[in-house]
Amino acid sequence: MAYVRGPANALGWREIIEGPDEVHIGHAFPTTSTPLLLMHHLSDLHVCDAQSPTRPEYLDRWADPDSPIREKVGTIGTYRPHSMLSPHVVEAMVQALNKITVGPLSGHAIDGAIITGDTTDNAQVNEVNWYLALLDGQEFRPDSGDVTRYEGVIDDGAEHYDTRYWHPHGTPAGQEDDDARATYGFPIVPKLLDSCRTPFKATGLRFPWYAVHGNHDALLQGTVAPEPTINGVMIAGKRYTGLPSNVSLAEVLSSFQEIGPAGYPEAFDAPYVEVSADIERRAVERGEYAQMHLASPGLPAGHGFNQSHVDNKHMYYSTNVGAVKLIVIDSVNQFGGWQGSLDTEQFEWLENEVADADRPVVLASHHPLSKMFNSYGPIGRRICVEEIQEMLLKYPQVIAWFAGHEHRHHINWIGPQEEVQGFWQIETASHADWPQQSRTIEIVRDASGDIYCGLSVIDHAGGATYKDATDPIDIAALSRAVSANVWQKRAELGATHDVMWLSGRPEDRNVVLRILKR
Repeated sequence: MAYVRGPANALGWREIIEGPDEVHIGHAFPTTSTPLLLMHHLSDLHVCDAQSPTRPEYLDRWADPDSPIREKVGTIGTYRPHSMLSPHVVEAMVQALNKITVGPLSGHAIDGAIITGDTTDNAQVNEVNWYLALLDGQEFRPDSGDVTRYEGVIDDGAEHYDTRYWHPHGTPAGQEDDDARATYGFPIVPKLLDSCRTPFKATGLRFPWYAVHGNHDALLQGTVAPEPTINGVMIAGKRYTGLPSNVSLAEVLSSFQEIGPAGYPEAFDAPYVEVSADIERRAVERGEYAQMHLASPGLPAGHGFNQSHVDNKHMYYSTNVGAVKLIVIDSVNQFGGWQGSLDTEQFEWLENEVADADRPVVLASHHPLSKMFNSYGPIGRRICVEEIQEMLLKYPQVIAWFAGHEHRHHINWIGPQEEVQGFWQIETASHADWPQQSRTIEIVRDASGDIYCGLSVIDHAGGATYKDATDPIDIAALSRAVSANVWQKRAELGATHDVMWLSGRPEDRNVVLRILKR
C-alpha cells in the first residue's frame, strides 16, 4: 500500500488516498546474495521550532502564486504551513522503519540507518535536542517560549492575525478567512496548536544510526553563519513581521544566496510583535552539534562522532558498517550560503580514507555532488564538484554516495560508463515536503561478483486520514496532507519544482541498480 494524492476539489485541495504498492523496476534483484550494506536512509528531517522569532516567514509571501515577482524570486522556503508538525513526522517515520528489520528484497538483516543532514531547520539548540530525543527515544516537549500558548505566525489571536498564513483553528471574530482556507482549501483543525505542542515520549529508532551534518544544522535558515548580534535576537522577545524601512527586498534576497557570504539585515525599525524569550533557541555552536550527539543515548555512541569532533570542530568521519567502509562528509560551507563544498583539509582526508579502504566504499553527505559549488571562502580555498568528482573516479572501490538536500528522490550515475566506471548517487526525499518518505537501501553482491543496490521508498506510519489530529501519528498524517497541498508547489498554479518533481520519476524510487564486477 502506498499513499497518493487524490483528485482536486474546487479549491485545488487533494485528500490523501491509498494507492497500490509500487513495483520495483530496473534489474532483477538476485535471488541469492551476500550482503554488503543494508541501511535505512532518512534525510532532511527539518525538525523545526516554528515559533522562533527570527524566522523570516514574511519573505516567503513573495514566492506565492499571486506575487508580482514570483518568477524572479523562485522558491524562498522560509515558511511551511506544517512546520510545527515536523517532530511528529519523524516519530511516525521511526515507527514505520522499526518494523522493517530485514531488507524487503534480500531478506538480509538491516545494519543500521543514516540521516543525511538538515536534521534541524534553523540550527537551534532546542531543535537539536528535539531531533535527538526523537531518534533516541526520549520524552520531550516540542514547544518553546510560552508553553501556555502558540506564538508563531499562525497563532489564532485576533491581535496578530494575518490572512497570508494558515490558521488551523479558524477565523477570529471580525476577521476575514485566511488565504490558505479561502483560496486553497486548507482545513480547520480545532485543537492542533495545542496538540502539536504536547509532550510525548518518542519511540526511538531501534537500529544503530549515523548522523550527517547539513547546512540547516550549522547555518541560520540554512544560509547565514551565526554571529552574536543575530544570536541575541534569536533568544529575545521580538518576532519580526517585515523588513526595516532602510532595506529593500532585493537587498535581503541578494544576501540569502547559494554561494556565501550571507547575512541578516539589522532590525532598525522593522515591525514586530512581542513574544516570549527563550535561551534554548540560541544557535548551536560549531563542535557543539557533535557534543550533543555524544551526550545522547542510542547506538553507536556519538552516532558517528567522538570527542575529537568536539575538540577540532570537524563533522566528518569514517567507520565500517556491514561489509563496507562508510565515509561521512561534512559538505557545509561554514562561512555561509546554502550549497556545499569542502575545505582542503577535509578533501585531503577524504582521498586518504578512500585510498586506504580495503573494502567497498559508500559515501554519505548532505549535499549531492551537483550542489557542491559553494566556492566562497574568506579563509582558505574551497574544493568543489569538479575536483571532488575527478578524485573519486580514480578509485573503483567507491560504489555509492547517499545524499539529500534537494528534498527529492533522485538517482544518477557519476562516471564515464554506467555500471562499469563510477558509482551511483542516491538522493532521498525529505520529511518536510511531500512525499515525506525515506528509503531502505540494500547493497549486495551476487555469486558472479556483480553488485546490486535495491532501493525501496518507505512511507511514515501516518494514515490517509488524520481524524482529530491529537496524537503524534494522526498529526503526522495531517502533515503529509498539508505537504501535498502547499500552494507554492502546485503545478496548476505555476510551480516548476512541484510536489511531483519532489516525488521523483519511477526510476528514482523503487528501483534495482547494478554495478558490474570489479
